[in-house]
Amino acid sequence: MQFFPWAALVSLLASQSTNAFNFPFESHQLTESDFGNNSDIVFASSTASTNSSRCKNYPGDADWPSEEKWNSFNASLGGALIKGIPPAAACYNGTYYDADKCTMVKKMQMSTIFTTADPVIPNGQWQLGNPCPVPQSSVSPPLSACNLTSFPAYVVNATSVKNIQLGVNFARNNNIRLTIKNTGHDFLGRNTGGGALQIWTHPLKALEYLPEYEMGQYSGKAAKVASGLEQFELHQYMEKYNMTILAPGSTTVGAYGGFMGGGGFSTVLTSKLGLMADQVLSFEIVTADGKFLHADPEENEDLFWAVRGGGPGNWGVVTSLIVKAYDTLPISQGLIGFQTFPLFINSTSTVQVSEEAFWKGVSVYFSWLPEITSAQGVGWNTLSGFTFNGTKSFTFNGRVNLGGWQKRDAETFMTPMLKDLNAVGINLTSPTVQFYPTYPQQAYVPGGPGEGASNSRFGSHLFPRSTFADATSAQFNASMAAIRSFVEDGGYSFHSVDYTPTEDVAGWPGTNSAVSPHLRRAMMHATGYDVHDSGPQWTAQQQIESHARLNAYVDKWRAAAPGSGAYMNEADTQEPGFRESFYGGNYGRLLGIKERVDPWDVFYVVTGVGSDRWYSEGVKGLPTQQGRLCRV
Repeated sequence: MQFFPWAALVSLLASQSTNAFNFPFESHQLTESDFGNNSDIVFASSTASTNSSRCKNYPGDADWPSEEKWNSFNASLGGALIKGIPPAAACYNGTYYDADKCTMVKKMQMSTIFTTADPVIPNGQWQLGNPCPVPQSSVSPPLSACNLTSFPAYVVNATSVKNIQLGVNFARNNNIRLTIKNTGHDFLGRNTGGGALQIWTHPLKALEYLPEYEMGQYSGKAAKVASGLEQFELHQYMEKYNMTILAPGSTTVGAYGGFMGGGGFSTVLTSKLGLMADQVLSFEIVTADGKFLHADPEENEDLFWAVRGGGPGNWGVVTSLIVKAYDTLPISQGLIGFQTFPLFINSTSTVQVSEEAFWKGVSVYFSWLPEITSAQGVGWNTLSGFTFNGTKSFTFNGRVNLGGWQKRDAETFMTPMLKDLNAVGINLTSPTVQFYPTYPQQAYVPGGPGEGASNSRFGSHLFPRSTFADATSAQFNASMAAIRSFVEDGGYSFHSVDYTPTEDVAGWPGTNSAVSPHLRRAMMHATGYDVHDSGPQWTAQQQIESHARLNAYVDKWRAAAPGSGAYMNEADTQEPGFRESFYGGNYGRLLGIKERVDPWDVFYVVTGVGSDRWYSEGVKGLPTQQGRLCRV
């Protein structure tokens, strides 16, 4: 992590004509003097023609770069090129076998700490068709059983802007698929691809706090953040500088890269401060022509509009951003729990109830979402069913996250909600509120950062504010019935985060961005995982059938709240009508910008703007990314 002396920074900013300054890794840029006779790494000219080949070059193709070319490219990178070998290859007999490494891989494979630190693998390897699974026994399969071509062929370790520019130019000039990975958190597979050249932005770690910053209509605190920073690192900086900036809910999610590009929400503060995309005042980016650009409301304004909410990985490689910062603020978290089976621990926030009371209580909780979000709070809940002692049982765990609230005020707020729950048989006697003096203290994880890596698919849907405006309405009751059926009939676990990222909350320049209008009108972001994972033990046909069943239950959500879209960062790769569902009325303008700034389609991502012009070959009917990328 890098720090700048504030006095020097003020002088630096004063000497520049824009509201931008570079981190050291951004000052190391590609120039024409670096080209020599190597045409593979030159910038694209404005008159350069696009490649008309049907497919991107793939390992083994006649036009795939020779080993000599790759070596020359690696030399231009200063040795920053990594061969795309997944860690599990250490468990296969052959060139990469390593018994000690294999033991470590088997131990750590389901940790996001492990997947984040590896330059090749995503968190969910179903997205690549599970090409090199970790063997479950002591037997070491032959290396031929590990399909290396399903992974990125090479990875650029992006420790400088120059490295990123070289990677973009080499991929474009050789018609190779380009992908971007930061931490590997992507539920749709947008951060990987078979045979690709991958840009690994994870090393881009820096933050500079700007206690006084003015730009356009904004005057206040700000921070310049590098795009490789993870949630837990942002909270460490917040503590250091006694300030608040928006961060994701999970500790190892990269905050201001792809997460921001899809909108990005805080599980605590979005109803109060807006989306991640709303925080951005400017950013630096490497575009498809290999150039390093600054974008803000007045410079490269179309790109500035598109990147904020218009989809991750589709416009360029963002290296840093200047974002809004705020004073520290307390967080109060009200807890509500009820279940139909006995409690095994003493709890003041959870009670056992009848099945009839349980479902009435679920409806009461969701009927309170307008009150919660009007108070600039965020709802968070999980709803599950399972068999206990031979009986179908259910459990609900809800939270009311109130940013900026003191504990006593939060208890007062929660009291009438508990009264409504009591009236339907949920006998919670008094509010249970956990209080945290600061945002970082609320996010603190005693065991340190890290979550479980998943290899499952899920579906999602946005329920608009109109659904919850009247708890006696047909729309509300239909939505509650669809959620109940998902859990009770489908056997799935339901989860929602409930927030209101309105234009009023977004402020300037957040209101003028590519954030989906569906997201602006939303009050509930509902998600649900398949009951089966999508691991290698399941055939392609079994995965297709399992997903079809899940989608049939998500369709009930869509029918209850039609036309309200889905949140693109946490959604089904096969979301029906993704252009409308993810982008709403913004898609047409976004496509025009895409065709202008990236006529070569250097930056393809599944479900991205313009992505329906491409498909991956050889994927057995699955929406996976391991095959050769070809035009439709």
